[in-house]
Amino acid sequence: MAAKKRGVQRKATKKLSKKTNPAKHVKTRNAPKKAEPKKPPASSIQVIRPPTNVEPPVRERPRITIGTIRGDTAIGDLLVTFPRTREVLAKVGLRLEAEDAGDIYMTLDAFSAMNGLKTEKLVLDIVEVAKELPPLPQVRQLAPTPAI
Repeated sequence: MAAKKRGVQRKATKKLSKKTNPAKHVKTRNAPKKAEPKKPPASSIQVIRPPTNVEPPVRERPRITIGTIRGDTAIGDLLVTFPRTREVLAKVGLRLEAEDAGDIYMTLDAFSAMNGLKTEKLVLDIVEVAKELPPLPQVRQLAPTPAI
């Protein structure tokens, strides 16, 4: 009985298809070739431009002199130009530890405002120290003087 059921199912699912004839081969005619004028080959000249150096614009820092020390002078620039001014700034509250490294980017105006100082007085103190000549380094004697 099982065999009959299979056969019935197969007959029901079988599709009817038509046989189609393959398309007939159509002969193509040889069309006469048109004479094309010969074109000169494309120019292979390449324009080579020299490489351009793209550099960031140089930001020139104004030279700090004793006469140009004002409230808008950056502390870092001041310390580089006049290292002895560090003492004056340290006395009034400049911290140069690693966690306070941002202090060197402040201006004297901002620094004096944070520490409750007057900018004019701070600038005058710094100018006085900057005017002083740095102490001359001691010259070490290479050979001892002979005792007579």
